[in-house]
Amino acid sequence: MSNNPSEPEKDLHVGGSSLSPNAAPANVFSLNTLLGIGLFGALLISIWVFGGFTPNMQTRLLSSPKGFEFRLYSTISLLFEGKMIALIAIAFGAGIVLFLRKHNEPGKPSRADLFIRRQFWMIILGLLNAVIFLWTQDVLFHLGIMGILLFAFFRASNRNLIIASVLTTMIFAGKHYWNYADDQVAYKKYLEVVALEKKIKQDSIANTARKDPTAAARPAMKRDTLTKDQKNDKQAWEGIVKSVKYDPKKDQGSIKEMRKHDYEKIYDHLLPLAQSREAQWTYRLGIWDLASMIFLGMALVGYGFFSARLKTLRYFLLAFAAIAAGLLLGWYRFYFQIESIRDYEKFVINHALPFNIFFSFEQGLMALGYTSGVMGLIKAGILKKVLRSLSSVGQLAMTNYIFQSIACTLFFTGFGMGYFGKLDQHQLYFVVVEIWIFQVVFSMYWMRHFREGPIEWIWRCLTYGKWFPLRRQIQSIDEPSPIAS
Repeated sequence: MSNNPSEPEKDLHVGGSSLSPNAAPANVFSLNTLLGIGLFGALLISIWVFGGFTPNMQTRLLSSPKGFEFRLYSTISLLFEGKMIALIAIAFGAGIVLFLRKHNEPGKPSRADLFIRRQFWMIILGLLNAVIFLWTQDVLFHLGIMGILLFAFFRASNRNLIIASVLTTMIFAGKHYWNYADDQVAYKKYLEVVALEKKIKQDSIANTARKDPTAAARPAMKRDTLTKDQKNDKQAWEGIVKSVKYDPKKDQGSIKEMRKHDYEKIYDHLLPLAQSREAQWTYRLGIWDLASMIFLGMALVGYGFFSARLKTLRYFLLAFAAIAAGLLLGWYRFYFQIESIRDYEKFVINHALPFNIFFSFEQGLMALGYTSGVMGLIKAGILKKVLRSLSSVGQLAMTNYIFQSIACTLFFTGFGMGYFGKLDQHQLYFVVVEIWIFQVVFSMYWMRHFREGPIEWIWRCLTYGKWFPLRRQIQSIDEPSPIAS
């Protein structure tokens, strides 16, 4: 496909409706469907944080890799962890291109100006979601930041966008190696301190033996002559090893704080986590994590991927190959993660690479596979009702996303229903399914009567600085995507 947005294309038939990609409705339906899937799939992972299924509890399952709970956790992680945010980022990247390629209207702000405005308001909504609604893993803030950083790339060629996607994916992988290299350095320093301690002990025994021949037969007295830095080096590695292991007491403090009935106290407990996520995580990992998939989404638009330019068989073959490769990398990650938990010192000695070195490729391949699979289903006309319902959820993506934050906060925190840390892993997924059902019904009902979701409508009005009609006049599937309009 040419990068020229005015290039004529064939109509795409979805669910019995003729959608003209030249006006972008084919792209819109596809992106809304992907958003709906990404939103629902991401909740399967988010519910771990909301419900108190902590990394420490996940480590407990990995420490004894057997039983139903372990198999359930490993399956959910392999299929969804990181992949759904990647899927959302792909759709977001595509939305950047669709938004900015529209022609400027005389006497109105340019598309670039409007885009910066909408990203600014997305950042504000993300901050509200993180700070007020207490969702410490909010992604709206990060997407808002990334949109501003990367919007100029919409003019880049498809080839250069693919190259940028691969490079940022490699940098993201390099970040994981960087962290592991720090552990390797810490272990080397630890060995040096241990060797020094051994030498001090031997020297102490030798000196004592010269003064008192019978002293060599008695237990040696340990003389602490390590410097402060050497003590810190030893404690640093011991702390790393401890952090890898399951600690049955580690989560007690967090559970106690989250079950308090005072919103202000829970706010004080969660605020540092939100600040860390939206500051340190953003510039250390988040930029590369999201950029790789945003670039990919931008490139796929140029190739006509979301307007079903490829043949149905090619979509399914690409989906199979990408998902298979992603699952293989996921198996690699789980296998060596379990090994590292069993004996991290031995793992560092025997492995030059961390267990998660290929995670960026794993999630990228899986997200591409899911995207291809969905496009194959759309073009083949399979599961029309399911796809249409997921598209409705995607049309209200921001509304549904913030609703999930509010609902889960009220259900799990102490000032709500207080279920934090009380449900087993499999029980958390029942909560997820209940939210799914409600949001499908609500989204389909809402879109029969209104043009867009309530928060999407507010977002649009703030961006354009004027009021838009919300109630639908004529029912149509050709509704705007919250990320592309």
